[in-house]
Amino acid sequence: MMQLDDVIKTTTEGPRVIEAQERTTRWLDRCIEAHSKPDIQNLFPIIQGGVDLELRKKSLDDLIARDAPGYAIGGLAGGEDKADFWKVVDFCTDHLPKHKPRYLMGVGYPIDLLVCSCLGVDMFDCVYPTRTARFGTALTRFGNLKLVK
Repeated sequence: MMQLDDVIKTTTEGPRVIEAQERTTRWLDRCIEAHSKPDIQNLFPIIQGGVDLELRKKSLDDLIARDAPGYAIGGLAGGEDKADFWKVVDFCTDHLPKHKPRYLMGVGYPIDLLVCSCLGVDMFDCVYPTRTARFGTALTRFGNLKLVK
């Protein structure tokens, strides 16, 4: 289960990024307080901070201090370039606890699944398989399979 987060365009800079990161942390605290089934539901906080590594570090420190069962890397795939996307994912996975699941939100391309797995991400929500299936293609271990002509 994910907390509510304040999502902004990744390329946003300045005070709005700080506001979104801090609001997300405040909302996490409210979610933790309201979470009534921690023995059967995992609540994952969402790391924010855009592509600003200092804000990401602050978010990471704030969220790790709350000792969640796993962590989500959010606030990406919103217009940043691929190198910045991967740099932020790498930064986050380097700082997250290795013994807890690391979940990447909003992945849209197969290359990101591969690269981000190598960077230490354990789980994804990926639009690619669903979007691809909607247009009549199945993903197999042998490659894409066209189901419609």
